Parts: sequence; C-alpha cells; structure tokens
Amino acid sequence: MKVVPELLCTNIELTKKFYVEALEFEVKYERPEERFVYFTREGVDLMCEELTGAGRRWITGEMERPFGRGINLEWEVSNIHAFYERLHTSHPECIYMDIETQTYERRFDSIQQTQFIVQDLDGYLFRFCNPLI
Repeated sequence: MKVVPELLCTNIELTKKFYVEALEFEVKYERPEERFVYFTREGVDLMCEELTGAGRRWITGEMERPFGRGINLEWEVSNIHAFYERLHTSHPECIYMDIETQTYERRFDSIQQTQFIVQDLDGYLFRFCNPLI
C-alpha cells in the first residue's frame, strides 16, 4: 500500500514554485486546467491542488489558514544537514523548527533521528528526518 497525501492550496503556481525550488520536489505531472500538480522526491509523492480549481474537492469543513492543523507529515531524506543549510539560507521563513537530534521511545527500544520542520505557504508542516544508526 502506498499513501499519497493530496493537499489543498490557495495558489497552485506559488505552491509549485515553493515545492520545486525550496523543497527540491520534481513535478511528476500536472493538470493545469484543474490547478493540480503531482510532485515526487526521493520516493515520496505528494499532490497539491488549488481550492478554486476545476474538478472535485473533498472539503469537510471551512478552509482557513493554517491548513493541516493537527498533522505533520514526516519524510526521511538523505543528506539532511545539507538540505537544512540550503533551506535555512534560501528560505529561512519556512523553517518552523530548527534542526535537532531527538530520541523517541518505541515498543522495545528507542530510535534517534536528526530532524527539522518546514511550514509551507498554506501552513502545512513537513518534518524532514534522517534516522541515526
């Protein structure tokens, strides 16, 4: 099973620019008439579509910023320190939580990972991490 989040945004062109330039996603495909873009990066897929685009939208309540309240999406990335430094230099406004090393307890052991959180233009939180082995 594969999970591909689909996020609503307020401006697909600005979202596309941010995800490609800042977060280093590639555009896998898009449907401009529907204001929809499918992104991919290191095996992670993500869909974004504009609130006002043509087509169907599954909206369960009022959409107000920040979107995605109560959720953060965690993705493992390679070379996390270089990625963080580049983002911190080029888009410091998107850093929601600075890079850190954190230990998390699991059922029979614990895991330690380096992580930081980015907030996109509409308020969605992305926790980029790299487990320490």
